[in-house]
Amino acid sequence: MNNHKGFIVLVDISVYTNFVSGHNLKYSKNNKLTQGQAHAEHIISDLLELVINELDGILTINKLQGDAALFYAIPENPNELSNILIHKLQNSFKIFNQRINDIKFCETWPCSTCPEVGDLKLKSFVHYGDFLIKKVNQFTEIAGQDVILAHRLMKNSIGVSEYMLFTKSFSQIKNLNALGSIEERKEKYNDLGLVDCSVFYPDPKLYQLEVAKKKSWFRNNFALLKYFIKSKSKKKIEKKYNLIGT
Repeated sequence: MNNHKGFIVLVDISVYTNFVSGHNLKYSKNNKLTQGQAHAEHIISDLLELVINELDGILTINKLQGDAALFYAIPENPNELSNILIHKLQNSFKIFNQRINDIKFCETWPCSTCPEVGDLKLKSFVHYGDFLIKKVNQFTEIAGQDVILAHRLMKNSIGVSEYMLFTKSFSQIKNLNALGSIEERKEKYNDLGLVDCSVFYPDPKLYQLEVAKKKSWFRNNFALLKYFIKSKSKKKIEKKYNLIGT
C-alpha cells in the first residue's frame, strides 16, 4: 500500500426520519421493503447517482456509505484541480435541487416517505490530506487518519442541512473568497481536538430553478408511475461503478 496525497471528498444527503428507515434495510422485517421504503431507496439512489455523475471524471468514487458517497483524487496540480472541484460541487447543488424540484409530484403520494421529498438537502465535505489505497479482493478502498477526519466532520455543530465544508488544509491550497461569504469556525472532537473549517452556505436563489408546472391528477399519477417503474438502488450504483459493498 502506497501513501498518497490528494483530495478526500464526501457528499451526503440530509435525510429525515422516514427516509432514514426507508433507505436502511435493517429497519424492515425479513429485508422486505414496504412501498415507502422502496420509494426512499429509489429517490436517495437517484439523487446520489446524479451527484456521482457530476463529480465523475475529476474525482474517483470509492464507496457508498448510507446516504453518502466517498470520493478521492490524486492531483498533479492541486490548485488547478481545486478550481474545477469547487465548480463541480456548486453545480452538484444546482442539479440536486433541480431534481428535487422536478420530482415534487412525489409529495402527493400517500406513502411514509414521499411527502418529505422537498426536505432533502445536500452537504459536502472537502479535505486535502494523506491516504492509503488498499486492495480488497477486486475492489480498492482508501484509508488513513485523514479519511477518518473527513468522516468525523460529518458529525458537527452546524445548524443547517445544506452547506459545503472545507478543512484548513484545503483552504490553504484554494482561496475560498470567490465563493462569497465564508464562515470560519472550529469543530471540537474528543480525539482530534479543535478542527479549523471554512463553511459556505449556498444561496438557493442562485440555483435559478425552473418552477415545475402543476400537473393534473392523471398526469401526476402517470409521472409517479414513470419515475418509479425502473427502480434504483444502492446496490445497482455499486455494480455500475464497481464499488465494494457495505
